[in-house]
Amino acid sequence: MILLTYLEIVFIMGIGGDGMERFLLNLFRRYTRKLGNKLGLAFSLIVCVLILVLATVSYYRTTWIIKDNYISNTAKELEHMNEGLDNYVAQIDALSLSFRRDDNFMGALMGDEEDFSSRLYIENQLRNLFFSSSGDIAAVSLFIPRTGAEYSLSRLMDPPKLEVGYPKQITSNSWYKEASSRANRFRSIQPPLQSSWAYNIENKPLFFTFHRALINIPSQRPLGMVSITLNSTYRDKMINDVLEQNGEMLAIFDRNNTSFYNSNTKMLSNEAGLLGAIDWAKPEGYLSWSSGKENFLVTYAVSPDDGWKLVKLISTRALNERAQNTRNLEFVIGLVFLLIGTLLVTLVTKAITKPLKQLSKQMEKVGGANFDVMIEVNGNDEIAYLSKKFNTMVAKINDLINEEYKAKLGEKTARMKALEAQINPHFLYNALQTISTEALVHRVDHIDRMVQALAYILRYSIRTGDHVNLAQEMNNAESYVMLQQARYGERLSVRIELEERMLGVPIPKMAVQLLVENSIKHALEQTLDPVLIRVRGYCSDERAIIEVSDNGPGIPEARLRELQQLLLKENWMSEQGGIGLKNLSERLKLLIHSDARLEIRNLPEGGASVQIIIPVKAGEIGP
Repeated sequence: MILLTYLEIVFIMGIGGDGMERFLLNLFRRYTRKLGNKLGLAFSLIVCVLILVLATVSYYRTTWIIKDNYISNTAKELEHMNEGLDNYVAQIDALSLSFRRDDNFMGALMGDEEDFSSRLYIENQLRNLFFSSSGDIAAVSLFIPRTGAEYSLSRLMDPPKLEVGYPKQITSNSWYKEASSRANRFRSIQPPLQSSWAYNIENKPLFFTFHRALINIPSQRPLGMVSITLNSTYRDKMINDVLEQNGEMLAIFDRNNTSFYNSNTKMLSNEAGLLGAIDWAKPEGYLSWSSGKENFLVTYAVSPDDGWKLVKLISTRALNERAQNTRNLEFVIGLVFLLIGTLLVTLVTKAITKPLKQLSKQMEKVGGANFDVMIEVNGNDEIAYLSKKFNTMVAKINDLINEEYKAKLGEKTARMKALEAQINPHFLYNALQTISTEALVHRVDHIDRMVQALAYILRYSIRTGDHVNLAQEMNNAESYVMLQQARYGERLSVRIELEERMLGVPIPKMAVQLLVENSIKHALEQTLDPVLIRVRGYCSDERAIIEVSDNGPGIPEARLRELQQLLLKENWMSEQGGIGLKNLSERLKLLIHSDARLEIRNLPEGGASVQIIIPVKAGEIGP
């Protein structure tokens, strides 16, 4: 109250005699006449002050936390990347040393240049190294100082072709001198622009060239110089894991501050200034650095083995953007709580006793199953809003009652249609019986057998129950096979091999018929040769297995994988093929056993096989 009075005084003193200002003042006074509005306004002001204070404190604390976490995470990333680079160089080093361990190769280096077998052996070994390695290697070369010959093989040519040349002044290159020095472990790593392989291959920039001197141990002089040029595949993979957000860049240098990579030359144009600002006496650390008008947070690390220097920069503006987003989110959340709190305070402080009594009486009528009541809405306050919602609720209850009534009518209609659907097959069965009788009278026995088989299938399909035993299912399958043999003649033969103890195993109705039908469709109809379909039933390792196989052309591998994946999916209704098999798989789990399943595969000798596998316990089936 004191706060609101003070605000009123300030408001009155601040306005002039203008009519609009008087109107606003009167509007303010009318609004603050009610206690609920005053409490709501006071609550809103207090919450606003708290939001401003908390958001400001949170912003600075979030900025510090984000910076600290960023430095910690980046240090781990650079350490991991340095380990990866050292391991990568070690792998290339081991690859180059494979020549040194090959006595025949070293003997060929010291042999006569005109010796065809020595030259052929060198070329073969270079090809083996080049083609047996991964796609990271862009080029391989071998320089023999004694003869001045250079064997080179690169992916610049398509297909790669080994060439022999006699370049000059190779021994005067800095990398050659470095690789020939024992102090450098007889190796040198140079950027590709400083090597003889300065090009892009398959649109991939090159990373570095590794030179390895093959030393004559007594004289400590190189007999050959192996150069392996690597593309950026491995480097780019590591960089993609390190650079995660906008405003970041990464640079790679060796121990001599030679640049091997710069992800953003525009952002980091002053490499020398950055390298000079870093205290390389420490193996890792961070610092703030400015380049022009942009400020950066710099994190660096040096690898212990090969001395790789990794430098990662992020714009301070980009780094603080996270804190700004967090602050804005806190403002939004605070405003939401402000609105909710104001509404709650207003609702609590309103004089709602009288209208609530009226609402309570109407609710009692609704409790007595009278849904024709409606509350007269007066005004536009919270009680009026509640009354409107009550009227809407009653209207929805009436709608739900009507929908329930319609649902019951629909259920009765569905039952009637189901009875009609059952009557129609019975009528068809009786008609088939009449046709069978006529066939017997006129002594057309094969028609009688076909009609009897079709009648059995029809009677079997409309019988009650969702699952049967295997003996009943096989009777139905034999009737189905008889009809199909009448259609295909000698092209179709079926062999049934069932263990007697399997006849009582429960199985979904129409399961075997479905698998036989699939075999006919995907085997017999896909070839002109005779097809044998085998139906087997046996027990193995507490499992009852019913297998239907054929000697047809089998299922294409792509289609087989689709069917196998379909049987593993839970949401399968959107699939366009294999619905029958998936439906059978679901029925097995629901009706027979939760661990029952279907397995489909191609047979090594040709054809396809589908197995129904049902877990059983000892004693559940016959001996």
